[in-house]
Amino acid sequence: MACSLQDGAGGSCTTLVDYMDPAQNAARISDMFNDGTEEWSERGSIERLLELALKFDELIFEHLAWRIELPPQLQDLQKKSRRELSRKAYRGPYLDPIYLSDGGYGSQVKQASENRSSTLTPNSEMGRINWLNRERIPSSDVALALLRHASSTLTSVCLDWILADPDRETSVSEAYIDWVEMFDSFFGLRFPHLKALQFRNAVVRETLQPSGLFLLDEAQISCEREDGRESWTAPRLTCLEFMEAHSELRCLAWPMDAFFSQKPLPTDIDSRVGAVSDNLGRTLEDLRVDTLYGSAGEPHSEDFGCQDPGARERRRRFISDFAAKMTKVESIKIEGGVPRDERREVIRALHACPLNKIVMIGVCSPLGNTWGAQGRDLGEPFLEGESDYLEAEDKDAVYSFGSREPVRPPPDFVFQPTYGWPAGPPMIQTIASLHADTVTELKFCGYKGSPKLFSPTPITTPMLSALKYFHNLETLIMSMWLSTIFEEAPRDADIIKYWLDARSPQSMSLVRTVIDEEPEGWEKELRTKFAPDALAWQITSLVGPFLSEKAKARKGGVHVRASVCIGEWGGIFDIDLHIGKGSMNSDVCLGYKGPREELEPERRRTKLETRRPQT
Repeated sequence: MACSLQDGAGGSCTTLVDYMDPAQNAARISDMFNDGTEEWSERGSIERLLELALKFDELIFEHLAWRIELPPQLQDLQKKSRRELSRKAYRGPYLDPIYLSDGGYGSQVKQASENRSSTLTPNSEMGRINWLNRERIPSSDVALALLRHASSTLTSVCLDWILADPDRETSVSEAYIDWVEMFDSFFGLRFPHLKALQFRNAVVRETLQPSGLFLLDEAQISCEREDGRESWTAPRLTCLEFMEAHSELRCLAWPMDAFFSQKPLPTDIDSRVGAVSDNLGRTLEDLRVDTLYGSAGEPHSEDFGCQDPGARERRRRFISDFAAKMTKVESIKIEGGVPRDERREVIRALHACPLNKIVMIGVCSPLGNTWGAQGRDLGEPFLEGESDYLEAEDKDAVYSFGSREPVRPPPDFVFQPTYGWPAGPPMIQTIASLHADTVTELKFCGYKGSPKLFSPTPITTPMLSALKYFHNLETLIMSMWLSTIFEEAPRDADIIKYWLDARSPQSMSLVRTVIDEEPEGWEKELRTKFAPDALAWQITSLVGPFLSEKAKARKGGVHVRASVCIGEWGGIFDIDLHIGKGSMNSDVCLGYKGPREELEPERRRTKLETRRPQT
């Protein structure tokens, strides 16, 4: 029953979560808490599972209360009875088979639901059955009902990582049709004051939307029912009609390959789609697009060797037919397995926009590959598959453009997409040529090929040199490669433990000063190279010379966050610092925090509190 999960700090933790059939799970796990009483044996498996969940909750709260002061809302929950808590809980649809076979309740549930004139109390047998019956409403219907009831006041709808049955995408079952109809039902809703609509689905395949559902095109989903009945087709214009009804959107997040199909627009909706795109060009300020991550990384381009030409064409239609029409976008985020040339073309397509925030996230560094072809310039051993997608840069071109000032486009510039990755300027150079005057925040995440924190490869300098033209830059976030190899072996676990011990008041580990006379060895390496202050100094030395002198001279300097990926499970640790100017006009670190893992309490709380408003 044990399952290993990431612990958010480069390692793993063992939980009691597993992937058994829910009905089996309810009966099997609940035996762990069987107190042997007659009352327990009379309970159905649903009640047993609820009892189990509440016991786990109590254990968790007990542990948390020992470490931190719980918020008042959680303290109030602890005072409620289990019956009150059970009424607050919603179990979802996956346990439905349990009570159809649970003590013959199936027929009684049906009878109770049909007998609407009956007077049922929560404590009566029929009242309890009716309560269970109401819980049979699928969770998607509950969510849609909540949205429907709040539709008159909602200004922002953010639906991230909507999980679906992975079999549904290729199935022609009723479940598949229900899945598609869930999306149709959502797009049938109307929100008079809607300013933000977000669907984000880049992490796992189970979150993907139905193939053939397009935001600004006709839906292309049809199938034959399993039992041979009539064919079923998704409503044709459900998404387009939704977009037409919400003309004040300022924030939009949607899969990059699901704006348009790869086919030309039907003539009867061509003008309608154009009108929606033109309107968004005047209202949209925050645009976020993604595609499913590739496990190994992203290529320079998919001009050749593309596994899915249809998806490539759909992404490129987004660039030409949507992004190029935007004029007010201030923040752009591109995440997932988008090839680097298409990321570049999105930035070029937004040339008329006053961009102040640019975010690119992938597996490979969006800035370029500083490790050389297959990582040969890094000079470190790789695990199997780690060198995939480490394509060679044209070094002559990078060095040539790195020494030049970015060339700004002429006033009459008209965007024309060009794909592929020929000899040309690096990514930062392209961004600077279009948006250096307005950008205040840059974020580039992707560890493969990222600048090496200690002893960076020579190509790093020309690849990053255009950063000095961003005079209004306030925040720079970027992945960096932190080598943990010592005496031909990785020392990730030692480094992570050292970081956690150094900041933990409960740690009994002694952090002693290293003296110059101490012999060389791992302990000296750990404390002189990986200590937080040593890392902050190294980041200042690496990044400081690339930053604008004007930006560094401002009060507080430039906030720089270096994200490093280490550990058996690839934990992300961030080192935050401010780089400014010292009394001798040299680059100095004005203060630092970290390294902090993703779930470090202060970092997580700050991220939630400062999350960009969507209205």
